[in-house]
Amino acid sequence: MRWKASDRSVEVVGRQERKRLATRKSIFDSAIHLFREKGYQATTVEEIAAKADVAKATFFKHFPKKYELIEEMIKQRRDKIELAAVDEQVGQLAIREQIRYLMIVLCQSIETDRALAIIALNEYLCSGEMLKDESPMIELFHQTLERGKRGGELRQDIPTRVVARMLWSYYLESYIAWSRDEQGQSLESMILEGVEVIFRGIEDAGA
Repeated sequence: MRWKASDRSVEVVGRQERKRLATRKSIFDSAIHLFREKGYQATTVEEIAAKADVAKATFFKHFPKKYELIEEMIKQRRDKIELAAVDEQVGQLAIREQIRYLMIVLCQSIETDRALAIIALNEYLCSGEMLKDESPMIELFHQTLERGKRGGELRQDIPTRVVARMLWSYYLESYIAWSRDEQGQSLESMILEGVEVIFRGIEDAGA
């Protein structure tokens, strides 16, 4: 079988893309290691590039700003939640249980690495990003609640987007409280308590 020029082109592009992704991952992993070791503010781009064995220009090619490493951490966490949200088995649960499950996945991704989770939280709050755009998580909660409303599990008079914002706000407030109290309640238990309180007010008692 003879190779066509287009086949070789696809192979080259595929190899280049794998190399690009491997370099990006190496930079990200190196940064995470240094953040744990020294903290975000004390870690320089030069140190990250040196640890990843790439030029400083290569670092900026993948991450134009150092803060984009924090954004990548947040994105990876969000990707896990979005993947859980489309899981068929999760979709068969009652809406209350779906929201609980999404919160559990979110909490587990945070509590497995407390030091890094606190770094990400602090830099996210300091960046002002939360003031610029509404979190995609609010839309995810909103869509989930809307399904519950259409299915008769939730009261028909509730504004689901407002409730979605309440869930997200409670999550952030709990995350902040958890970050300040190392010996206190787990983040998961804190958030699930809040979810229960919110659902007592929005579930259809006759459902």
